[in-house]
Amino acid sequence: MKHFWPDTIQSRTIIVLLIGLGVFHVLSLWTYQVGLRSEIDLTNENRLAERLVSIKRAILALPVDERDGIAHSLSGGPIEVHWSVVGLTATNAADDPELAALRSRLVEMAPELVGQRLIVAAPRAVGGHGVDPHQIQVSIRATDGGWVNFSVTRLSGPHGTSHGVFFSTTLMALGVVLVSVLMVRWLTRPLRIFGDAARQTFVGNQAAEVRVEGPKEVRDLAEAFNDMQRRIKRLIDDRTQTLAAVSHDLKTPLTRLRLRAAELDGHASVPEIEADLDEMEAMLDASLMFLRGEQVSEPVRDFDLSALLETIKDDFVDAGRAVALVAPPRLRVSGRHLSLKRAFTNLIWNAVRYGKQAHITLDLKDRDVLVVIDDDGPGIPQDQLEAVFAPFTRIETSRSRETGGVGLGLTIARTVLRGHGGDVELHNRRPRGLRAAVRLPVGIDS
Repeated sequence: MKHFWPDTIQSRTIIVLLIGLGVFHVLSLWTYQVGLRSEIDLTNENRLAERLVSIKRAILALPVDERDGIAHSLSGGPIEVHWSVVGLTATNAADDPELAALRSRLVEMAPELVGQRLIVAAPRAVGGHGVDPHQIQVSIRATDGGWVNFSVTRLSGPHGTSHGVFFSTTLMALGVVLVSVLMVRWLTRPLRIFGDAARQTFVGNQAAEVRVEGPKEVRDLAEAFNDMQRRIKRLIDDRTQTLAAVSHDLKTPLTRLRLRAAELDGHASVPEIEADLDEMEAMLDASLMFLRGEQVSEPVRDFDLSALLETIKDDFVDAGRAVALVAPPRLRVSGRHLSLKRAFTNLIWNAVRYGKQAHITLDLKDRDVLVVIDDDGPGIPQDQLEAVFAPFTRIETSRSRETGGVGLGLTIARTVLRGHGGDVELHNRRPRGLRAAVRLPVGIDS
């Protein structure tokens, strides 16, 4: 059930509106029909009472031998009239509540009938159960003897304009739904704008600020959102500058340590000390390069990604590495050329270093560029596939310190790709090997 429930505020609002309007629409039509039927029945009974009285007066004003002929002449439409010496209407064996109520209403509408013997009955219904709801019989005793008998067809049933009312109210309901849909789209538009802005936050060099416009509540939310982005950017910039300064300042004592190690010429521990110093210096250089990279304001421009990957592949091939590329002849993207070259170089270098060879495929799907880099190495433990993207993280079993690197290559690659609105994920291949799957949008905002 949850799978079929709409996921957006707009669709859920429309569903609730349709259900609510449908229920109230049916109730409204039912109430209207009941009220209309009651009003029509009351009008018909009032007319019937008037005709009973007028016909009775007309017949009783004539001599007895002329009354039956006039009665037939006055018959017409739903009423048939007969004059007889005895009453033709037989009282129902059991007083029907509806007929008793009808008799009361006729007497109330025609006070002249009060004090006269008035019989209201109905023939038995087809099948013998109850009375026929479409026919009634009325007999009125004359003061000079004899009876005026009426056979009346009850005019009831659906009103002729019910279809028009149905279509009219349905059209009104559809109009309400249409206006509601437009209103919901208008009300949820700021949410879509904030969602897009949140996804674009720090994808470029600057925070994607939301335009402050619309109702007061939306303007307040936009100002708060923009202020939050500015504070986050200041925090990141301060952290980056601090780390860069610390990394730079550490090079000075590191140099002093290297000079003091040189003074220990001939000591057995000198090679280990120099190896540790080399590693520390490599880590500081990589850290400075990574931190400076976050602050570089390289402009966004269009370039051919196929040509970029071809250049990286040729560099590795010239260095004696086994790298193959399958890519379309041209694939134009928008981004930071040097940053992306550095990211893809890190991923391909990671493949050839631990997998001995790399196979690269470039494809375009919808509005995303997909770059897959496969190697035949030992892969990475499943629970470490995300951890290796953390700074200075190395897998000791297959990617130990002796194989080189300080654990920043994948971190830099993911940082650059996420800075373009994309990402990279690692997957182990069967039976062996590692796959780096890169998703990159075709274009980003500068």
